[in-house]
Amino acid sequence: MVFSAFSLLRRFRMNQYLSPERLREYQGAMLSKLAAHAYENTVFYRRLFDGAGIGPGDIRSLDDLSKIPITRKEDIQHADAGQIVDRTAAVGDCVVKHTSGSTGQPLMIYLRPAERDFQILMNLRILMENGLRLGDTTAYIINPHRFPKSRYWFQRLGILGREYLSVFDYPAAHVEALEKIRPDVIYGYPSNLTLLALHMKEKGPVGIQPRIVFSVAEALEPKARTAIDSSMGVKTCDILGTIELGDIAWQCEARAGYHLSADAVIVEFLDSAGKAVGPGEEGRIVCTSLYSYTMPFIRYAVNDICVPTDSTCPCGRTLPMIESIKGRANDFIVLPDGQIIASCFLVITMQEFHNVAQYRVIQKRKDSLDVQIVRGVGFESSTPSAIKREMEKAVKGSLTVAVTIVPEIPRDPSGKIRTVISEIIPGYQSTLETGSRHE
Repeated sequence: MVFSAFSLLRRFRMNQYLSPERLREYQGAMLSKLAAHAYENTVFYRRLFDGAGIGPGDIRSLDDLSKIPITRKEDIQHADAGQIVDRTAAVGDCVVKHTSGSTGQPLMIYLRPAERDFQILMNLRILMENGLRLGDTTAYIINPHRFPKSRYWFQRLGILGREYLSVFDYPAAHVEALEKIRPDVIYGYPSNLTLLALHMKEKGPVGIQPRIVFSVAEALEPKARTAIDSSMGVKTCDILGTIELGDIAWQCEARAGYHLSADAVIVEFLDSAGKAVGPGEEGRIVCTSLYSYTMPFIRYAVNDICVPTDSTCPCGRTLPMIESIKGRANDFIVLPDGQIIASCFLVITMQEFHNVAQYRVIQKRKDSLDVQIVRGVGFESSTPSAIKREMEKAVKGSLTVAVTIVPEIPRDPSGKIRTVISEIIPGYQSTLETGSRHE
């Protein structure tokens, strides 16, 4: 099992140097196979294809991809598991993940264990390409609900060691834990890493000297990156990923843009009319996962705004590139005592409410939060009070929480729904100048 995984990882690392022609041929073959599977085994895609007047035989290469209609998150939300999940899959044996992130639209994702392992190996490729060594210890600052319940046998031997810290802890607790762990690598949300960096600057020299820092799941603002880099003595590696599709794009050691994980996902860059944009132009990304068979994602609108480029990276990898990722990060929340908390506190709390179709959290006053929600499938009358209770827990009871049901939540000009908005300290990451707390 372990040897087959490392053999697959070796192939993934070799894929980074495929010629553009060979990569395109590979993507086309995988797309054709995926389209046939989705049509034969899911109600959702059979209806989608039939409605467009196409069949799997019409999808033979990348040139045929545009024949398939785009799927949006709300399309999948309105379908039940029996329509979107492969009819041959044993749902009870699937790995289930839940999205939230910057979209404000929670979604349940089903993967077979092999597909979950594929995502893990693709992520490990990114880490190793950026200098991760087998003997390194990585500290993950993540959702505590995703802490693994056990360790692999090789981790007990000191190979790919991992320690886990909760995003719900404050920076002082993170510093205390990290000083004990002394990790070679830190992996976490930009909002947590930013507050950790500011706390380290305020406290003075601490025993935390990671060799590599990875930023994931949220937008990383330039000034936040500078704060992290300067306090930890690193050049932060940013990763663009989603729960649905895994890691879509990532920075290598050159930090000269983002390499697309093109052997795992096809990425299109489209304008508002659905037409492909050229190099140097902003486009919303639409993605097709080449390995998701249990719950296919074909021409799935992620809607992050990116700028593609036809430039090559000085690192020598031949994977296609993204010049930059646009969009604004969620705001931070400030408590009455001046303590600033990361937006991921609230995002992860809302992630657990699968019967909410959309949400947005707004801080208009220093002593309160307003939570707007849109009813989803299975919504119950007790849901608002449960959200109020869990949100108050997330902010340690220091803010009053009001929950309001609304018919819809308007999107930002970017096309996304920014889930945490502060009118007290708006755009905190983009205005960082000191390491002091907000008073």
